[in-house]
Amino acid sequence: MSEYTRSGPVAAETCTFAAIAAQLAGSYLHHLVPAFRTPARLICPSNEAELAVVEAMTQASAARGIPVEVIDLRPAPAERLDAVTALCGRGSKERDAMPTLLILRGFDVFGDDTHEAPTYPFRSEFQFDKKYLWLFIGRDATRMRFLFGSYRRPLYQAADDITPDAWRPSRRHDQ
Repeated sequence: MSEYTRSGPVAAETCTFAAIAAQLAGSYLHHLVPAFRTPARLICPSNEAELAVVEAMTQASAARGIPVEVIDLRPAPAERLDAVTALCGRGSKERDAMPTLLILRGFDVFGDDTHEAPTYPFRSEFQFDKKYLWLFIGRDATRMRFLFGSYRRPLYQAADDITPDAWRPSRRHDQ
């Protein structure tokens, strides 16, 4: 097998991730942002897709003058989420200041019963926050649904699902 053949599909997949991520960024950061932007959640199929989304969101935000902060929750989930929660409610001193796009990578780490407690107080803090635009990113669809898709969970419908169809797992594998 030639080197080109081995690296061809990977390069094509990365290009596809970048194209989909650019479309996501364009739709998430549309012309009405930040006035009409609710918190959003996104399921990425791989680390490469996640990195492409972060890059695309960062570029689109910079073009609109929106600051970006990326926080990877995976190394210390509870501590980092507590620090993020502390950011909420601390409104900007400038009334018309541009909010910061806050990208929370690895949010699916909380998607089981052992991590319910740290997410409960978080909802009431971030949903009406005006200082940040919230984007929750995870790779595990089941865990993200556990957090945002069940009426029994504290984060039920707390963020719009912006996962593109191409990245959604098929239903038969997901149940």
